[in-house]
This record gives sequence, C-alpha cells and structure tokens, in this order.
Amino acid sequence: MKKYEYKILTISAFHLNKPTFQAELDENFERWGEEGWELVKMEPVNGDAWIFWGRTSKFLTVFKREKQ
Repeated sequence: MKKYEYKILTISAFHLNKPTFQAELDENFERWGEEGWELVKMEPVNGDAWIFWGRTSKFLTVFKREKQ
C-alpha cells in the first residue's frame, strides 16, 4: 500500500496584488512539483480579519507526495 506525506500551506489573498507575487508563486509551485509534491486541494478561506469580512482573505493549499 502506498503511503503519502502532506504539506499544508496558506497563501494570503493580500499578496495576490503584489507585482512579483505571481512569479514567486510560479517558482515555488514548479520547485515543489520537481520535488514530487502534487497540489491536491486549494480552498478559499473567508473573512478572518475585519478588512476581509465576506471576502476571501487567504487560500488553504494541500500538497501530497508518495513517501520514499
């Protein structure tokens, strides 16, 4: 039976407007993919701060890879 390990990260929606953030995110996702990590879930999280009430404030991401 295959066994997996998981990596859970949060991405702040505030950073999505930063000019260099998309390139940084692309680089990280590319590197993690090369390390065997697969993005299996990305879920928006709403309103954990008063400035975000009713809006997405961050994204929860779940990656997995097979244990070696």
